[in-house]
Amino acid sequence: PSPQKWRPFCLRFEGVVEDFNYGTLLRLDCREDYTEENTIFATRIQFFAIEIARNREGCNSVVYSRAREPAAAESG
Repeated sequence: PSPQKWRPFCLRFEGVVEDFNYGTLLRLDCREDYTEENTIFATRIQFFAIEIARNREGCNSVVYSRAREPAAAESG
């Protein structure tokens, strides 16, 4: 969505989420790591909204599985 569409959404969290409008890095493709090509700057509340949606849709399962592989190899 355009910045004009995000602004009203973000402002709903003013006073509710600490530092809701601070900047943070967001991965464009959640299956990939943070790289120059795969990273954009977003507000904290945008990051939360997008990551919550990704988690609900199972999009972050790839990253979770990859992170668990070394732990499983060490314990096995």
